This record gives sequence, structure tokens and C-alpha cells, in this order.
Amino acid sequence: MKKNLYVVEIFRSIQGEGKYAGRISVFLRLGGCNLRCPGFGEKGCDSYYAVDKKYKNEWEKLNIDEIIKRIESLKQKNEDLVITGGEPTLYYREIYPLIESYSGQITIETNATIDINFKKYPKYKDVIFAMSVKLSNSGEEYKKRVKKEVIKNIAKNAEKSFFKFVINKENLNLQLKEILDITTGIDLDIYCMPMGESPEKLEENAKSVFNFCLENSFCYSDRIHIRIFGKKKGI
Repeated sequence: MKKNLYVVEIFRSIQGEGKYAGRISVFLRLGGCNLRCPGFGEKGCDSYYAVDKKYKNEWEKLNIDEIIKRIESLKQKNEDLVITGGEPTLYYREIYPLIESYSGQITIETNATIDINFKKYPKYKDVIFAMSVKLSNSGEEYKKRVKKEVIKNIAKNAEKSFFKFVINKENLNLQLKEILDITTGIDLDIYCMPMGESPEKLEENAKSVFNFCLENSFCYSDRIHIRIFGKKKGI
């Protein structure tokens, strides 16, 4: 019998952040995370309903065949697939049949703390890992949020991957130091986006982050879904 996974939502929308912002995609959001990030607003990350176990009774239990069938029913033409969470790499073995079968570009949004066995699961080499490694502004301790060997393993094997950092306007020098600590020696694009769980909070940080990117030759990413809808499921 195939294992059931906790599925928070499956929907079709527009990617709101990172390297492929603006692209129509099918999203699979899985429940559960190995980090809590208490520094990201009152409820933690903007997908708190996929992290906080008090919402677990709202998650569906689906096996991988059911997940694939639902995704294919939403997909139009050769649209992207975005697998997110929570932390989706907690289930990277269980979702591998989806990685093998999907016929479009796949992005996995990850905190880059779970090591992927690329030898046993080689199709992950074709996946784009959006490595949203957490900085100290997340409220997580360093040893939990930064796993350099995991990051290097992803960068070496999945060469189309990129970094994506959440930045606030305070302590920019510290955040720069942390980004360089994480990325030095790894030749991947670096995207920075403003912290904010609401349009108002996003706006407070946007200008400072824009200038921060300009000064340090990083790519700027807005957070379209939060700017338009705030914290809302299915977007």
C-alpha cells in the first residue's frame, strides 16, 4: 500500500516570487516543516497553515497516485509545477514518482536542510531547487537553519537551482554577512525579497531591500501573492 501524504492544497495560480515569478504554475503544498521561523511575523512564515500542526485536521491524506491525478487535472499545456510547503523535501522519496512523470518544469521550494540522495533519485538533478535558506531574522538558530553540506549537494547536482532570501530593513549588514557565509563558493543566482506577511509589512521593507540588491548585485524579487492577496490559501 502506498503511503498517504499530508496535502494542504493543490491549485493553479501564478508564481509570486523568485526566479520564475509571473509564470502560471500548478502548486502542490505539502504539510509539515522541520523549522518554525518565529521571526517571520505573528504566525511565522506566510504559509503557517502548512506548518502549524493545529491546522492538521484541515490537511488531506492522499497517496502519490491521487496527487498526480489531481495535478494533471489542473495542468494546462506544459505549465510549471511548484512543490512547496511546509518543507516538501521531508517527503522527497515519496513524491519521486511525481518528479519522474511530470512533463514540465519543476521547482521545489525548500529551506535546504534535508539532504537529497541524487544517486538513488537521479531525476531530482533536473529539478530547480529554490533554496530559501533562513537567516537569523527567521528566529531559528544557525545549526538548525544552515546545513552547508546539504546546500552544496543541491548546488552540485541540481545546477539550475537558485538562492532566495527573506530580508528586512533592519541589520542589513548582518544579513549581507549571513548571505555571503551561505553562498560563497557556490555559483548560483541570489534573489532577495522583502519580509512581510501582509501588503503593509511588505511595503515597509521593499525599498530597503531593492537598494540592498542594487548595492550588492543580487536579484530583487517581489512577493506578488502577498502584495495582492495577503496571507490567503490557494494563491
